[in-house]
Amino acid sequence: MSYSFVISGNSAIITAEFNPPIYLDENSSHVIGLINFETFNAIPNIDESNNLFIYNFNKQIIIPSGSYEIDDINKLLQKELDKENLSFNLFPNNNTLRTHIKSTFPITFKKGTIGNILGFKDQELIQNKEHISDLPAEIIRVNAINIDCSIAEGSYLNGQPVHIIHQFFPSVSPGYKIIESPQNIIYFPVTVKVIDKIIIKIVDQEGDIVNFRGETVTVRLHLKKLEE
Repeated sequence: MSYSFVISGNSAIITAEFNPPIYLDENSSHVIGLINFETFNAIPNIDESNNLFIYNFNKQIIIPSGSYEIDDINKLLQKELDKENLSFNLFPNNNTLRTHIKSTFPITFKKGTIGNILGFKDQELIQNKEHISDLPAEIIRVNAINIDCSIAEGSYLNGQPVHIIHQFFPSVSPGYKIIESPQNIIYFPVTVKVIDKIIIKIVDQEGDIVNFRGETVTVRLHLKKLEE
């Protein structure tokens, strides 16, 4: 006998509870794999952890959480700074992948600011000088989406055992629907004989929970008896 589970919720941690529980054959081994994953690509590269632009030492602009290209950030900041008649320009070098900044005022990059995704280490940028980022811009913060299933085993992340049953990178731009349906389902051993709860976590390449900003996440799983 095999089972199909559809689990849905509005966060990257979704749970299904089974009452009555599902009892698997004690004398058989079972495996589980991902059939389908769906949500909208609302993953932000700027959120509450890195949304500050600090200038003139103590002034700041709070950038709304969202998915931004460097040009988007430049336009947003220019619009705000124009109100104070301040000159600012931010642009990428597509050959070196570094970003350039020039302004008529000092800029402070430190923890909590947009400096890291632009490739700048924590520092003060002096006015009236073109600055080039120390590192390539990290405008894409999530490089892999991993689907973690609480009753599966057999996978590793950065050398540590985890419950990940599938990994992929979104093929659509922000704002569009992600539909991930593996052509060849990889099945992983099931760790329990009685299923009363399944917890799904969507994590990134570092194992951190992915922020879908409240969009509905739907996962469909297939559990089957392992063929001897």
